[in-house]
Amino acid sequence: MKRIGAIPRMIRAGMRGDYPGMGRGKIALMALGLVYLISPIDLIPEFLLLIGVADDFGVLLWLAGSLVGESGRYLDRERKVIAGTTVPPA
Repeated sequence: MKRIGAIPRMIRAGMRGDYPGMGRGKIALMALGLVYLISPIDLIPEFLLLIGVADDFGVLLWLAGSLVGESGRYLDRERKVIAGTTVPPA
């Protein structure tokens, strides 16, 4: 749960430039993935049964894995900044 709760902070820090692991390009790519998931336009139509659902599921897995994985690294960096072992960006 800590990782999921850290996602909004991580995105804000990335947008401000305070977290180098989440740059604007990476945020934009993840936003495109989210738009693809909620968009009615699909690369592979849903009526193709398993194949049509598989592309959405693949994007969902990539997006969730990327966010949760990066949020873990973000939490590690937050702990190091609080402990004083890493200097935050100026």
